[in-house]
Amino acid sequence: MRRQGKPSSVRRAESGPAAVSGRPPGSLTPDELEGTLLRAATALDVALPGGFAAQVGTYLDELERWQRIGNLTAYQDRAARVRHLVLESLMMLAVLPESASPLLDIGTGPGVPGLILKLARPEWEVVLVEAVRRRVNFLRHVVRCLGLQGVSVDWGRAEALGAGPLGGHFRTVTMRAVARGNAARKLAAPFLAPDGALVLAVGPRVASTPGNRQERVISPPGELPWRRQFLIIRRTELDADDVSRGTA
Repeated sequence: MRRQGKPSSVRRAESGPAAVSGRPPGSLTPDELEGTLLRAATALDVALPGGFAAQVGTYLDELERWQRIGNLTAYQDRAARVRHLVLESLMMLAVLPESASPLLDIGTGPGVPGLILKLARPEWEVVLVEAVRRRVNFLRHVVRCLGLQGVSVDWGRAEALGAGPLGGHFRTVTMRAVARGNAARKLAAPFLAPDGALVLAVGPRVASTPGNRQERVISPPGELPWRRQFLIIRRTELDADDVSRGTA
């Protein structure tokens, strides 16, 4: 019987630097991490502050340590976490204006994209909202470890927090895999300032909706390009859409 070969993705992982050096597949050295981040920043035309790679390394170390005793993310190795948690956050950064602060990240999970955006833009005011207590504890721990200022972690559901002091405060609200379509718009609207905007990570087949769709691409060596799309909906467009639907 003819033996079936391994999937190409497995073969690529086994032939990479980790496999050659005997390290576990999916691991990255600090130099490899820094190189990956610099290549992504160049491809996306975004500037990163000095020390960004070291801070991301600390974040990933703490995430791995906390992951052993609690499920904080579905991504099980460092390389996957860099790609899906860090690089995809930088892809969102590439569509944000420098005036995006103050920024609210709803359903931030392990701090994505909000905490990574804060590391990339230390001057921004960032609020992270998360309903799962263990993730909140993790994020507060990382904020303390990194000595970050101008970032807070709020425990609760966005539906309940919008009527409080956070309401109407933010120029940018971000969401990643939290809600879609009209549900996402309703969740974000109470938090947005009059000149604010909602920024969503969306799939290629999202239904027609108000807003400006933008795509960003990274082309890692030896791999197909990674493409991510984002939908930017200004507060004025949200209000106009509510009027047209008769929900204002």
